[in-house]
Amino acid sequence: MNARNKNLLVAACLTVMLSGPAGSTAQADDFSVHGSISVTASDSDTVDYLGDTKDTLNLNLVDVILNSTHRFDNGLRVGGQVYAYKLGDYQELTLDFANADYSFCQQFGVRLGRNKLPHGLYNDSQDLDAIRTFASLPFSFYPRPLRAVDASFDGISLYGTLGLSRAGSLDYQVYAGAKEALSDSNLPLLRGISSSLIQFDKWQFGQGVLGASLFWNLPVDGLKVGYSIQRLPNTTLSGVLGTTSTLSGGDLALADMVDEMLGQGAWDYSGSFAGTPATVSGVDILFRTLSAEYTTGKWVFAAEYKLIDELHGTTTIPALALLGQPTTSPYSANLDYYYGMVSYQATDKIGLGYYYAGNCDDRKGSAASRSNPADFSKDNCVAVSYNLTKWCVVKAEYHFMDGFTPLGLSGDPRPASTADSKWHYVVLKTTISF
Repeated sequence: MNARNKNLLVAACLTVMLSGPAGSTAQADDFSVHGSISVTASDSDTVDYLGDTKDTLNLNLVDVILNSTHRFDNGLRVGGQVYAYKLGDYQELTLDFANADYSFCQQFGVRLGRNKLPHGLYNDSQDLDAIRTFASLPFSFYPRPLRAVDASFDGISLYGTLGLSRAGSLDYQVYAGAKEALSDSNLPLLRGISSSLIQFDKWQFGQGVLGASLFWNLPVDGLKVGYSIQRLPNTTLSGVLGTTSTLSGGDLALADMVDEMLGQGAWDYSGSFAGTPATVSGVDILFRTLSAEYTTGKWVFAAEYKLIDELHGTTTIPALALLGQPTTSPYSANLDYYYGMVSYQATDKIGLGYYYAGNCDDRKGSAASRSNPADFSKDNCVAVSYNLTKWCVVKAEYHFMDGFTPLGLSGDPRPASTADSKWHYVVLKTTISF
């Protein structure tokens, strides 16, 4: 979607939000507008993550959310949400959702328009910061830099709740639609989200997105388990070969070989390798997530495990012809992400939380490749929240990190492969809801 169309879509959403029902005069009780403003400051001891955070407390993230819904007398509901944010030096206004929703009965409903993507426990509810102890969900599982583009799709959702008598109930969603292409114009951090060898600057989803989410509410109060699946067929990723400063492992060895053959610096400065085009085409991306959440009294326990498989692709690198090598090769990737989380509402004002999260970007690789800090992360996070008022909450988090995959997902530079893989990250956040 180009900038003009995006602005028109956001304007249309605002028109729906700030006007009453068609053919009637808007009254105060016809609709309501809600939202939140969040300000986040972060600090790291050794890396720049989500801004200039190395050795300094940096005001690196500001979020503004505005939403509204209206329900007509016939049961039709319309609503929308705009999301404005500033991340580091970049700022943007996006449309999270704008749809028409009609529930025929408890068992079946239809939602048309720009809809939230239901995947896992929290992908479609990341905005509900006021009810969550943590200032940030697990970094790699719910990557913050992708929030603006991973939250929604344009299409249709079918949903409902099926009663199972004494066995509880099932909540389901089935959906299909289109996904906006990602590029430097709508996601400036994209170039850093790379496979190491290739720095991608455009993703195109040739056949859109389709998926389903199923949650079983067990006959135990507060306990639910779920399975989510999402498929992005025929995806094309375009980019350029990275410089030696971005490469690691076998990719760096390839660059070193070029320098030995053609002279020192040939990979970076000859114009024949780093910066030249490279593509990965025909990729079938499959997301599968198992989820569980248990709420009892003042406690909330949650755990999720996600597999991402990128299959059937073809990598094309024209520069390899200069080395007498084939320019095309099969492409696949296998990643996994997981976390376990617990939070406790100690008092009406104080919440405490802890989670352990991890991932591997090469789960089928050798032990050596899986131990590369560029391809894994482990995160021990402790958090505290304090409700200053009913509408204002402040939060603090401390992360003890091992590995650098969150940096790859944010476009921030990863340290050299010889660097210590352990680092610390502090997050301070204030949210005002209205």
